[in-house]
Amino acid sequence: MPLVQKTLTLAAGATSDNILANTNYEFVDGNVRLRVASAVDTAGTSSTADTFLNVSVNNAEYSKDVSVPALVTGQPFGVLNGSYTNNDLLTTGSQRNRVLVRFTNDTSGTRTIRCGVFIGG
Repeated sequence: MPLVQKTLTLAAGATSDNILANTNYEFVDGNVRLRVASAVDTAGTSSTADTFLNVSVNNAEYSKDVSVPALVTGQPFGVLNGSYTNNDLLTTGSQRNRVLVRFTNDTSGTRTIRCGVFIGG
């Protein structure tokens, strides 16, 4: 099963592009399972909130301004690690479904975000 995994650096107040844009998985068929996981590196800061995830498929929102969990020392990041799973969904459109996964850094500092989307499993 395909996995798209990225590390993003977002400046204060910035919103990322769709992490699946320009990949083979920006559009998927119906009845496809998607697992989205993310974590924000807050090393050197006291803030763990104010970094948000938004997931939508076509016009349906599955996550709206969901707080991204902090990356925990000793807890490896991965889509299959339930501690970091933000969304686990099944696409319902009968034709092509456009998947949008974006992050917003609502803090006053730069944030590093680890994210992954496991497709079809």
